Amino acid sequence: MAYLPKNKYEKRYTNGREYRLESTNKPYIGDYILTSDGKIYAGNSPESHIGKLLPVNTRSYENINNIPLNNRIYSILQPQLTDKQNSHIPVNSSSPTPTVVDYSKGYFRRYLAVKLNTKSYTEISRKTFEEFKTHNYNTDLYKVFSLLWSLKEDNEGDNIKTLRNLEIKLPGITDAFPFKNQYSLKRGIINISDISRIYPTGDVVAKSLPAAYQLGNSQINSIDNPNVPQFQHCQNCSFFQNNYCNKWNANVKVKYWCRAYQVQVDSEE
Repeated sequence: MAYLPKNKYEKRYTNGREYRLESTNKPYIGDYILTSDGKIYAGNSPESHIGKLLPVNTRSYENINNIPLNNRIYSILQPQLTDKQNSHIPVNSSSPTPTVVDYSKGYFRRYLAVKLNTKSYTEISRKTFEEFKTHNYNTDLYKVFSLLWSLKEDNEGDNIKTLRNLEIKLPGITDAFPFKNQYSLKRGIINISDISRIYPTGDVVAKSLPAAYQLGNSQINSIDNPNVPQFQHCQNCSFFQNNYCNKWNANVKVKYWCRAYQVQVDSEE
């Protein structure tokens, strides 16, 4: 994509239930950009996007004559009902952000709304959840609920069990979460999806960094991560220069490590 000035696009985030990658047809979780002409691309900048995004359920109609007949008849014959639905507060999606306290507990609460006529799920904010019955939301069309989501290092099994237990009352809820290990904190890295990772601080991990990139051991005679050799971390690696890794061409954190580590010739151990 050609260069776009910052006033020509917005940077946003999607939780995986809104868009899919056009190239793979798989749900996409992570940063995306919305251009001023309405185009949507995966990634956090126009220059480094990884593909075009499409709505999960795409139906494009060139004009009103291409809209299904039943939909047109419904809008014509039921204007009062349509106006009533439009008068309600929209149920907007919201992406959660686990806190340090949440990770210390090993879980956090997620809030969702289910659309009763389609059995589709939308993740919502705690504020929407708490205001749902006291504000002008469409309680005839939506129901809201919450669930506990594991944040443990190997959280996938716990979350699958939680979702399966909800299937009786909420059919399809398991499929609403394509990444059951989402938000797991493993060796200093939080998994958002299979292609998106962040640090506990919220900073994005560069996509070029390998899967083995993780917290290292930055203190002499101290082991923070037993999977990494003693006193190996980015800052004393030969590829490191001013918080940048020349091996992977990416910004890195000084206390992290990967298997490409090479000791500096002049380092003191």
